Amino acid sequence: MTRPVSSFNVWVYRGEIQEELPEGYLETVLLVDERGRLLGSALVDALSPVPVRLYSRREEAFDLQLIASRLEAAHAWRERVVRDGSTGYRLVFSEADGLAGLTVDRFGSALALQLNLRNYGPFARQIVAKIDGLLPQGTGINCAVIEQQGVRSLLVGTAENCRPVYQSNGLKFEADLLEGPKTGAFLDQRENYQAAAEWAKRLGLAGRGLDLYSSSGGFAMNLASGLAKVDAVDSSKSAVLRIEANCRRNGIGNVRAIEADVKQFLRGLTQARQRYECVIVDPPAFAKQTKQKEEATRAYYELNVRALSAVAPSGLFVTCSCSHAISESDLLSIVREAASESRRTLSILEKRTQALDHREIVTIPETSYLKCLYFGVQ
Repeated sequence: MTRPVSSFNVWVYRGEIQEELPEGYLETVLLVDERGRLLGSALVDALSPVPVRLYSRREEAFDLQLIASRLEAAHAWRERVVRDGSTGYRLVFSEADGLAGLTVDRFGSALALQLNLRNYGPFARQIVAKIDGLLPQGTGINCAVIEQQGVRSLLVGTAENCRPVYQSNGLKFEADLLEGPKTGAFLDQRENYQAAAEWAKRLGLAGRGLDLYSSSGGFAMNLASGLAKVDAVDSSKSAVLRIEANCRRNGIGNVRAIEADVKQFLRGLTQARQRYECVIVDPPAFAKQTKQKEEATRAYYELNVRALSAVAPSGLFVTCSCSHAISESDLLSIVREAASESRRTLSILEKRTQALDHREIVTIPETSYLKCLYFGVQ
């Protein structure tokens, strides 16, 4: 390898391995430094974009006993941090829970397993059974979908059960585990949805809100209880249908789902000189790799300039980035330049990150990705 594994590095990328891995290679190995000192135990999957991932800092067998103990610890953490009766949350967050390469999202009575390493394949059904036993009695997992190398397939249950309804902040949402976004729906903004509604209330906002890149309507529906009207904009027809269905499910009548390209929609607002008291910008990742950072920075800047122009005086502006390559300080710099360009005065209200079930480990930077900044706008 071209660089050593350290306390701040638990991944080894393909380009950092000096020798080519045999095609299809799948193994558990011990990693040592140049002096032969043990660095830890790692999973190796030659087909993964990150083929080597550390799962322990000591020599430790990768078996069902280890997986089960870490599932128990992961569940115990969610029992402490997931509130308001929410049944949609990330149950296992890969390295953050000591299960490198495994992500498990719970959507009520259904599970979505994302296997970024094939090493977990032989244990998949046992993982579902273990989680089923950890959840409150009567919950019962009736569907589990597994995703490997970008392909989703049914693992447990029937396709009819793969569109579960789950609770989030007291609201009901439907996920689509086989065809929906992410693993079925986005879960990482749950606490930020509430924060946006709370800030709108604290600022005394009661007019119109705008939720850009709305997806399932999370921000819009949480804002709806305090604002007169909220527009939820997404370019995807399926997203618009999803938002409308979620609103009907919760008896929300003041959210309007709009199918439109966000950039074009914002241009139309500028031309019409329309403004909203609250504007939320939650785009998809513009930079999935570091080499895309410069291009992504321009895209975030242009988006934030246009979005700021749509905020009414004394309004609330929330902007987000889920790009790993864009840091919080990067996003702040982008917003600073956008505010200058649009001639708006912004005061920082709060800096937030992903929900606590997507926990961040300070020695594992890979677990930190979401930035969510709240501003008062003059």
